[in-house]
Amino acid sequence: MQKFLNFCFEIEFYLKIAISCTIVQQVFYWLLHDIEPNFITEVLLYWLVGSISFYCIGIFIEKGIKSNDVLMDKLTARVKKVKKQQFPSFTLKGIITGEIKAFIAALIILYLAPEVHRGNSLILNLGWFLMRIVAADFCFYVSHWLWHRKSLQKIHLKHHEFRDSSSFVAGHKSILEYIIVTITDVLPIFIFGYDITQLCAWTVIGNAYNLEGHSSLSIFFIPSDFHDVHHTDFKGNYGIHGFWDRVFNTLNSPTKKQGIMFPVSWLENRIIKSSISLERATDSRE
Repeated sequence: MQKFLNFCFEIEFYLKIAISCTIVQQVFYWLLHDIEPNFITEVLLYWLVGSISFYCIGIFIEKGIKSNDVLMDKLTARVKKVKKQQFPSFTLKGIITGEIKAFIAALIILYLAPEVHRGNSLILNLGWFLMRIVAADFCFYVSHWLWHRKSLQKIHLKHHEFRDSSSFVAGHKSILEYIIVTITDVLPIFIFGYDITQLCAWTVIGNAYNLEGHSSLSIFFIPSDFHDVHHTDFKGNYGIHGFWDRVFNTLNSPTKKQGIMFPVSWLENRIIKSSISLERATDSRE
């Protein structure tokens, strides 16, 4: 039963990503289906959607949710406490440098990847996004595991300057790590082609789960302190979430967050409580 629940716990994450991406894709399809954007327009759209969603979601988490003590208490899953750190402040130079990197990445990706128009079929898009998140998780797992080998750690050490975590730590990377992360994230696009509406939806949801994963909160997509544990211990939990870590036995067990947003964790907790109650009742009868 526990193995089955663990499997469902990981699949819940994949399904949330796929369903959320499908819904957002429908919005972009509704906005763009009567328009035939040229290459430059698509690059600008892809870049702007990524940049705007990154800053908006990050600010919402850091300045909105984290300023509310009640929400902080409800959404915090972290058990291993770490010393609070001063996070890097935004500078005009840093923002401009980051946006130049993002624009160049968007330009190269759309230039090299084949464009495919997939329409607004819910089933087709759901299947594509489900494939996308599983493949992206595997690619990230492999590259992330490699970064933690002694010979390659220098690539990743800038990101690990922080054991405590904040949403915008998600973007705190060396230039080489940024390039590799971008390649692993878009590898399925080079293989299967891209639809601009799918790409924009993936960018929004990708920013959402990436920022949430570094926020030390379990808001909607991340039902545990999975990535917090990785930053604290500097080992294990190399995937976006725990599926591939379970497969390759590198999972550093996270604390599962309960609540309506995370039904599998809630169900597991109910089963455990019922089992304990049943054992106590049996013991008392004996």
